[in-house]
Amino acid sequence: MSDPVERFLYREARLMDEHRYKEWLALWADDGVYWVPCNEDDIDPKRRVSIIYDDRERLQQRIDRLASGSVLAQDPKPRMRRVLSNIEWEDKGAEIEAQSNFVLVLARGETQQVWAGRSLHVLRRQDETFSIRLKKVMLVNADQEMPLLQFLV
Repeated sequence: MSDPVERFLYREARLMDEHRYKEWLALWADDGVYWVPCNEDDIDPKRRVSIIYDDRERLQQRIDRLASGSVLAQDPKPRMRRVLSNIEWEDKGAEIEAQSNFVLVLARGETQQVWAGRSLHVLRRQDETFSIRLKKVMLVNADQEMPLLQFLV
């Protein structure tokens, strides 16, 4: 049987790829933060610009907007697939710190984009599973000009 942390990360990736946003949001702790730094991986997100820095309430708004049909970049919904690798995790008692590499392929119409990076998840133990307290996505190209992210990295 596979590792429970790996199973959780694979499930999260599948929910995002399948646009199952409400189920994805249910994985988050009430105090969860979704962070995609800009330029440097270790900036202070409260003092410097980030690509995304959302708390749970802002994530809910993002999900509502994606589900509303009003996001043109989501019509038709892009096809997405992520590959996770190099998953490493450390038990910190009440929380788990997990890091993984990813490659995300997004296809819409005649366009295909490839995104790559490393994710840090801080997972809080919750019954038989986990909830996400922090997801930090460090894109390989975070210091380059990029299109708007109208999807979840």
